[in-house]
Amino acid sequence: MTNRKPGHQLLFLMSLIFLLWGILFFPTVMATVAIWERSETFAHCFLILPICIYLIRRNWPRLTQQKVAHNYWALLPIFGLLILWLFGSLAQLAAVEQFATFALLPMFYWLVLGNAVCRSMLFALLFWMFSVPEGEFLIPWLQDVTADITVAALRLTDIPVFRDGLYIAVPGGLFEVAVACSGIRYLIASFSLGTLFAYLTYQKWHKRLIFIAFSLLLPIVANGLRAFGIVLIAYMSDMKYATGVDHLVYGWLFFGIVIFVMFSIGNIWRDPERSDVPPQVQSTQALTFKRFTPVIPLLLLCLSAILYKHSAANLKPAGEPAFLMAFDNWNKESAKTWYPVFKNASTVRRLEEGETEVFFIFYNRNDETAEMINSLNQLYLDSVWSRVSVSAKPGYQVMEITNTLGQRRWVAHTYVTAWQQTPNTLEIKLGQALQALLGQVQAGLVVVISAPEEAYADQAEFEAAARHWFAQDLREGLHEQ
Repeated sequence: MTNRKPGHQLLFLMSLIFLLWGILFFPTVMATVAIWERSETFAHCFLILPICIYLIRRNWPRLTQQKVAHNYWALLPIFGLLILWLFGSLAQLAAVEQFATFALLPMFYWLVLGNAVCRSMLFALLFWMFSVPEGEFLIPWLQDVTADITVAALRLTDIPVFRDGLYIAVPGGLFEVAVACSGIRYLIASFSLGTLFAYLTYQKWHKRLIFIAFSLLLPIVANGLRAFGIVLIAYMSDMKYATGVDHLVYGWLFFGIVIFVMFSIGNIWRDPERSDVPPQVQSTQALTFKRFTPVIPLLLLCLSAILYKHSAANLKPAGEPAFLMAFDNWNKESAKTWYPVFKNASTVRRLEEGETEVFFIFYNRNDETAEMINSLNQLYLDSVWSRVSVSAKPGYQVMEITNTLGQRRWVAHTYVTAWQQTPNTLEIKLGQALQALLGQVQAGLVVVISAPEEAYADQAEFEAAARHWFAQDLREGLHEQ
């Protein structure tokens, strides 16, 4: 391979590293691509790799003049990311697992290609991280902000408005700031496009950072104004327009205008393009066996993590805690207006005390088919109920929910493992990952208590009744059997 041109040598080496990364982490990569396919929020991720290739190609003359020199210091962050990948994989934390997987690719390049080459394609390596489908944790906050802006704008226009949680009522109509109205798609797409635009348009980092911040703020404000516009059109048209699918169409047209405005404003302060003349320095060296020596410790680290994951994931499921046997099994057919929805639980048991319902949802393991903490699991059907308020208490959380019929309920819940009892899902996930790393089964229990608001004088009285269950040592019986 010594007779190849430097550019061909570098392209071959970069392609080989990418292929190695894809083979080692194929299951995680394919799971990530599946999210791109099924979620419109992350459909833009299909464009990230082509954009990265374009950015590298754009800077190719400079890249081919850099010296390929291994940097074994990269093994340290690679080791850390592999530990993070293990945590995410064993605890079924897809966001953590995918972040670690996609962050490993730039580290692979840094290890094999060295500082000079990676410095010349730094932005492409950073932009690559937009491939990770992150950001949905912002949806509840974005829903609240959108509702705040909508209500404030309606009041400024003297339109009578009443807000109840995420429901907004005006004369003649009732609107809900649903997940699709949160603006998360606009925010993520604007952030990605804004970051790319800032890099291509500006030469100074402070101007780039200012524009990226602008690309984050603008879609949040714009989405609030879009929601206000939808309510305003519906109100002015006596609910004839902007109340069905058409309001989503208006939203995308509005977003297109917002992006056009953002780019137009950003273009005012465009920096003159810098002539990209390749520096006259050492060119990439011939591809000899020495070029591939960093791959040996890299493979040892990655394969060790993969093998450990498979051994830790195949643990015997735990038995059901004995105290749950005293309660009746529950099935969806006996459901009333409210019930928690948890997929593939090992056992769901229910106790009824007057108008108060207590659910015990037990998982005897934690894997991709049965997760106690999962975005699909719900404390209430969000197609029927909407959150009004949330308050954290020691060891549990209390929520007030309502529906379009004006019914209100208190819902209190906590998650329990052999190690901890908390409503914090992240703490539970991390604890389960540590359990798996130490060879312990990841059994878990969800305790959910709910009652209509009229069944209690106030929230404090409901909490006093709920604490009867939360004050017990529910961790007993969740140890490996």
